[in-house]
Amino acid sequence: MEVLKAEGIRKSFRGDLSLARREVLHGVTLEAWGEEILGFLGPNGSGKTTTIKIILGLIRPDSGDVTIFGRPVGDRSAMARIGYLPEKPFFYPHLSLTEFLRFCGQMSGMGGKSLSSRIHEVAEAVGLGTNGDVRLKNFSKGMLQRAGLAQAILHDPDLLILDEPFSGLDPLGRIMVRDLLIDLRKRKKTIFFSSHILPDVETLCDRTCIIREGLIVRYIGLDELLRIGKGKVEVTARGCRLDGTEALWDYVESSNEVGEEICLVVKEQELVRPVVQYLYNLGAEILKVANKHPSLEEIFMDEVTKGTGDHRHAKREKEITLA
Repeated sequence: MEVLKAEGIRKSFRGDLSLARREVLHGVTLEAWGEEILGFLGPNGSGKTTTIKIILGLIRPDSGDVTIFGRPVGDRSAMARIGYLPEKPFFYPHLSLTEFLRFCGQMSGMGGKSLSSRIHEVAEAVGLGTNGDVRLKNFSKGMLQRAGLAQAILHDPDLLILDEPFSGLDPLGRIMVRDLLIDLRKRKKTIFFSSHILPDVETLCDRTCIIREGLIVRYIGLDELLRIGKGKVEVTARGCRLDGTEALWDYVESSNEVGEEICLVVKEQELVRPVVQYLYNLGAEILKVANKHPSLEEIFMDEVTKGTGDHRHAKREKEITLA
């Protein structure tokens, strides 16, 4: 089921000191399906937050259409099923966490004992169960981020739209949010979120779309990520030298020698066994066999730096156990 669809979205803004308008979205088209986590990646200024605000009806596009649960953006029945965490949420500092969540719940039509029970439930879920009576002005940045997430899920929405939900969180907070989002997906929720923390996106998302300069330039799913580069395997060994492995050159795409270790990139999976056996026969110690596939970070850097010059990649490996 298609929960969210944006098609051909264009948006321009007028500069502060000029009457000229600058277009920041050039026909953005994206969709989110039911019961999936969709990541939204792009460098600063690429149009992520503008796209999210248009989806929510906070600003109007110059052209294009947005539907949520099959209804046009702004439809009250559809909007009631959305939970939203902005990139820079605003909090009333004089309110306690419980008072803030009660206010948010009442704005969503909640009330009575069910609201009180739900406030306690979401506060526990975001790790703030013991802070209900603490005023928000005394919260740290990470605690405020958790409070913002609590209000987003308070009314049990079917679609969560989160703009940088991991901002300001320490490692334990990031793990908590990841676990919470995975649990929400298991409960058949759809989650659409932007983030600069690529390992979290790679861990969580069923699909990811990349925006560059106001255009969606690529979709990539987890299954595609694992297929890219399929077949190549990196074998690391110690106790032999590269000049003793000439017989393997037809099997190997590239090789490297660092100190006492050599690293061979084997062209195909079926060639790994004879390569490993040959190294054993040379008396080498096999240190590691690793599937080689690009990380989401590498793919992201490829997309956003096209035409902007060279960039450096951080290699990532997925290790497998030798049979």
